[in-house]
Formats: sequence, structure tokens, C-alpha cells
Amino acid sequence: MIEDVYREAKRGVYMRRKEIEELKNKRFRAIVKYAFWRSPLYRKKFREAKVDIDKIKTVDDIKKLPFTTKQELRESYPLKAAAVPKEEIVRIQMSGGTTGQPVIIPYTRKDVEQWKEMMLRAFYLAGITSEDVIQITPAFGLWNGGFGFHFAADAINAFVIPIGPGNTRNQVRFMKDFGTTVLCATASYPLRIAEVANEMEIDVAELPVKKLILGAEPWSDEMRREIERIFDARTYDIPGLTEMGGVGTVGFECPERSGLHMWEDQYIVEVIDPETGEVLEEGEEGEIVYTSLNREAMPLIRYRSGEVSEALGIDCECGIEHMKIKRIRGRVDDMVIYKGAKFYPSDIERILANYGILHYKIEVGNGKIRIVYESEKDFSGEISRDIREFLGFQPEVVRVGVGKIERFEGKAKRLVRV
Repeated sequence: MIEDVYREAKRGVYMRRKEIEELKNKRFRAIVKYAFWRSPLYRKKFREAKVDIDKIKTVDDIKKLPFTTKQELRESYPLKAAAVPKEEIVRIQMSGGTTGQPVIIPYTRKDVEQWKEMMLRAFYLAGITSEDVIQITPAFGLWNGGFGFHFAADAINAFVIPIGPGNTRNQVRFMKDFGTTVLCATASYPLRIAEVANEMEIDVAELPVKKLILGAEPWSDEMRREIERIFDARTYDIPGLTEMGGVGTVGFECPERSGLHMWEDQYIVEVIDPETGEVLEEGEEGEIVYTSLNREAMPLIRYRSGEVSEALGIDCECGIEHMKIKRIRGRVDDMVIYKGAKFYPSDIERILANYGILHYKIEVGNGKIRIVYESEKDFSGEISRDIREFLGFQPEVVRVGVGKIERFEGKAKRLVRV
């Protein structure tokens, strides 16, 4: 029965604060020693930083440990950072990135089970059951997108459509013919699905889809409202990165949708100043740093994710006592500085979505910023005014006809450096 499958997920979600703190400290002490003795990467890093692992007693001591970067993982290719012999590895996944040496993340059987259990927490909170028909559009391959969804959907005996990315006409046809009730996708892909459905003279709001589990890229609250209006369905933001185990591993939204609850029995989450490395207080925006507490093949300690958010504390009307952070605003390397103003693509998206604009790109280069958007109506003056008022700079704003901006069936490329 699904109640049996969800029993452990429910217990993990509603763990009391005292137990969370006890587990965090216990697992933190253990993972530091495990990483030192089992991982060549951390044995070298801790020795270079003169870390005495016997003096690491509580989570408060985490500041004594060095950060881990993606470049270090690239340099550890293929399995130089693994903490287990190759014989214990059951699969690998690859972290995103378009250039350079790939970042390989190995998994033991225990790691795969941990991934599934974290995804089951997300499914439990979203109210997904064995009665649902779950269409999984992220890729099934080295990039981990589809697998986490599949593990959880399979565990609850749901009807699974593991279609993967692309072939959007088939996506629409399957949604209609098989009665998809839950759509799993990158945050921008539902917009493309709705567009193609319209070409097929199908209104996605009339399809059985009731829930969309979306992630892999930042998306604004304004974009969320547009997607929910178009589909007449409820959306959930699912964070996660391959380095921490995959989609859905680090946290999820509660039904209040007032932030992302981070599973502190599994991960320590810090927010730091990306320039100085200083740990920031609640309410201060910075770069998210993760420490995995329960990963076996390649635990990562103080891993700089590049994601930008801020801590919100632990108070939430839903009753969950795991810490909460704001939804991801962007990535550190996506921040644009223009004439003293700092912004992320999601900041532009919030303004455009207020005018019903869903397809756009931001061109940055040659000392200029150009916002190109699709619309049947010309809102250029209003958009320029809003950007000047809310973000503090004056871009060039250009309207083009509907269908003129490139479409993507994975992550949308909003920011173009020219």
C-alpha cells in the first residue's frame, strides 16, 4: 500500500527539530572522518588546510573546513574523489556544464536508495499517489533529470510515462491519450508544450494534468502564475543538483509554497558571500553551499553550488521544522553587472511576465544590454520604464513577432553573452 511506501518519507519530512539537530551533528562528525579516511580528495584538502578531524565536534565547526569547488571535481575525473572502490559503484551521473572536463558523480546502491527516498518526500508533499499518471520529460542519461522522478514513481506503483525530452507533439498526444495527471519537466518546458498543443488545437487547461513538478532552472513567481493559469494546474518547485545526488535530493516545497524546505538530516546548507566566503545571516542573499551527510560513494563537504538564494529560518505554517530557503534566484555566474546595477535573468522575467510575456532573451555585450521579447502588442516603453524603476538601468527593449525567439525542450537559454 502507498501508505507503507510513504511512511518513512512522512517521518523524514515531519522530523522534530531536536532530532534534526542530533542527526546533523552525529552525521556531520561521521562524514568528516569518513571523507578524510576514504576520499583522496579530502585527505589532501584537509591536510593542506591543517584540519584536525578529531576537533570537529559539531556543525558549528564546519567553518573550520575548506570549501569544495566544481573545478576540483573536474580535476578528479574520472573517480579520483570516490570514497569507495569501483566494485561498489552501481552507476554514475554527470553534472551539468558545457565545456571542460566532465564532472562525474558515482553512486553506491545506498546512494541510489537515498535519492529515491528524498524524491518520495517530494511526491508525498505534492500529494502524488499510485492513482496518478506521471509523465517524465527530463532526460534519462548521464544528466540525471529523469531518473529521480522514475525511482519515486515506480516505488508508489504509479502509471509512468518515461518519455524523456523532445518530440513535443508526442508529449501532448501522450498527455491527452494516457490521461497524464502529473507532468515533470524543466521549468520553462510547459510553455513550449502549451504552445505546441495550441498548434494542435488542444487546450492544455482541458487536459487531466493537475500538478507540474518543475525545476532545473530558476523561474519567477510571476512565471509560475502564468504556467498555472495556462494549465489550470498547481506547480511545485523541485531543487536539486547532481553533485548532491540528483533532482529532488536536497529539498522541496511544502503546500504553503513559501520557500524550499531543505532536508537537514541529509544536508547542511549554508549561504555565503561569494566574494569573501563569509557565512551570511538569515535574510541575506548569497551563494548556497552544501554538505552531504549521508552520501557514500562521493560525499562532498562545503560544496559551492553557484546557486543564489537566502536562508529563511525554520518557521512555517506547514509544521515542517527543516530550514527553509527562498526559491533559487539564479546562479552566481549568471549575475549581470551593468553601470553599477546588479541583476539576474529571473529579475527581468518577473517584469516581462507581468505583461504576459513568456518568451524572451537578454543579450549582454559591447557595453549594452538588449531585451528581446515576443508579443503581439508593443510593451517596450512600459518594460523599459519598469526595468529602470525596479532594477536601476536603461536597456534597449525590442519586440519581435510571435515564434521568432528560439524554443528549447530542455533548459531555456535566457541569457546570451554577445
